[in-house]
Amino acid sequence: MKRFSIMDAAVEPFRLVGRRPLATVIWGLVMLAPSLLVIGAMIPLLGGIFAGGLDPAAFEPGADPEEMLFGEDMAAMMQFQIWSNLAQLLGLLSLLLVTTAIIRGVLAGRKGDGAFFLRVGMAELQVAVVGVAIFIGVIFLAILASLLAVGIGFAAWQLGDPWRWLLIVALGVSVVLGLMLLWGRLSLLAPACIHYGTFAFEEGWKLGRGKTWSLFGLGIILFLIAILVGIAFMILFLIVMLAVSGGVSVTDPEAIEAWVEGLPQQPAMLVGMGLVLLIPMAWLQGFSQTLFTAPYAHVVRTLATRDEAPAVTEELH
Repeated sequence: MKRFSIMDAAVEPFRLVGRRPLATVIWGLVMLAPSLLVIGAMIPLLGGIFAGGLDPAAFEPGADPEEMLFGEDMAAMMQFQIWSNLAQLLGLLSLLLVTTAIIRGVLAGRKGDGAFFLRVGMAELQVAVVGVAIFIGVIFLAILASLLAVGIGFAAWQLGDPWRWLLIVALGVSVVLGLMLLWGRLSLLAPACIHYGTFAFEEGWKLGRGKTWSLFGLGIILFLIAILVGIAFMILFLIVMLAVSGGVSVTDPEAIEAWVEGLPQQPAMLVGMGLVLLIPMAWLQGFSQTLFTAPYAHVVRTLATRDEAPAVTEELH
């Protein structure tokens, strides 16, 4: 039975990011594009607020319902909501494109790609179908587990303390652990689709046979890495904000409020801050997605039968 190294899989995101730093930024920009779209839609709305175009009194209790429903203020809010819904759909699309690109990058090894492994093709459709099936299946199982937990909880409530609480806690831990173990197996399906070039439900599931606990351990390690990276970037962000704020005391709320209120009058600084932070934010977004995608692609590459030519190889020729 083939095995995989948990540490090798956990290090794979760092290897991929090191080999393809520009691709990591591009992947992050693709994922940030929907959010930037929402920000662009908010600018006219916020401009109307600052210019006095929106009447806050129209949204207060006791205001005229017709004015709230048919006024220009509500029309602006509905327009913003439409843009937000569109951004959510585009966000799912960008997630699909970047996920498949990362998997291709891992399976391709050191081979280059002019389009940063971004495609719109059959592989994306296969991964999308698998993703929707996983989402529906996990939701269904979560509902069943919740109903089962409620039923057992009512039965356990008849027991005396502390047994009923111990049983309820044990049941909750079992449900969470079961879902996490299942998620480790399901995470192999999308990379298997790219590797085999088909809807690899069966192939991906078989690859994880006998390795459920190893995949669970891999997920725990990735979670801890994500926490450490998040803390590091939070510290870096605070340092940058302190440098940009020009020495504003963080312990003086009035000084912070005055600095924030003065930002709209300094558009050049806002644009500069956005441009300076865009690339690091894009890299962080790309790395975050790589962190939770590349390890499982590495596992599939390691466990898959070596005499079968991966579909990704054909795509890169």
